Amino acid sequence: MDLKQKYIEESKYEIDDWFFTQLQNYKLAIAADIIGQIIEILPELPKVDGWSQKVAGVSEGENPIFFAIEYLNQEEDIPILVDIEDIEVDDYLDYILAQQSIKYYTNEQVQSNTKEGVSTS
Repeated sequence: MDLKQKYIEESKYEIDDWFFTQLQNYKLAIAADIIGQIIEILPELPKVDGWSQKVAGVSEGENPIFFAIEYLNQEEDIPILVDIEDIEVDDYLDYILAQQSIKYYTNEQVQSNTKEGVSTS
């Protein structure tokens, strides 16, 4: 008896092999936190054809880890996570000032949802 496929879930992002390899350098809980943060803001990230971009974040805990994620986000394509690297807190602050932090895009998402009347709680 053949089972019919009910639906196909479309992939919303892609992870490059190099990104995945670099992500394995983190403990599982930290890697899961990083992926969770970036997936949450993917729809908010700007689209720039032909160029990779970076966004920075922090995995908070006993010892916060500051990181930058390189990604491609082009029109008519799904985002591709290309690379991840540890950065210093000063570099993270530079990303915040340049409005290229996960926190910035999370705040943009909350503001956008509030304007549309969507409850974020």
